[in-house]
Amino acid sequence: MTAACEQHRPGPGARAAARLGGRVPVIDTRRLQLRAPRVYDFDPFAAIYCSDRAQYMGGPFTRAEAWAEFTGYTALWLLHGHGLWTIDAQTTPSAGFVLLGYEYDDPEPELGIFLTERAEGQGYAQEALEAARSHAFDALAWDSVASFVDPGNTRCIALMERAGAARDAKAETALSDETLVYRHYRGSAA
Repeated sequence: MTAACEQHRPGPGARAAARLGGRVPVIDTRRLQLRAPRVYDFDPFAAIYCSDRAQYMGGPFTRAEAWAEFTGYTALWLLHGHGLWTIDAQTTPSAGFVLLGYEYDDPEPELGIFLTERAEGQGYAQEALEAARSHAFDALAWDSVASFVDPGNTRCIALMERAGAARDAKAETALSDETLVYRHYRGSAA
């Protein structure tokens, strides 16, 4: 079931939303564009969050919980000046999402990435992760950013290592669970 809040509503509100979305930085890479989320991006977001693909992110979630995550990550742009981007690939619109943002209990901003099943295996994750990381360092002037990774998520661990991130034992000790913290430092690009 699609809730009313998930549906595009033409009119002045939609035009205002488009203007706000136009203020989110757009990042173009060789094959991807990272852009502001739009309401119609929620379906691919929910396809990830409401499925077993979310097993390493605390899911699967209900559709309502996925909506809360989607809107919370999107609202970070207004609150902190960074947040969720939708990843558009050349042949796969809404291929996934990359985030410079927070979960409520995160001790610091996180660099996170999640793709639709259809977009996997094409190198999009690393390309989008590196583009968002460069934005964190260049536009936001951060010296480092963390990625919080479930120890069972071997694909994400391999991605972090390919991207040049290093385990941060001090940050891991400060957490109350077994989450791995991969630290990306300015100048550590793969």
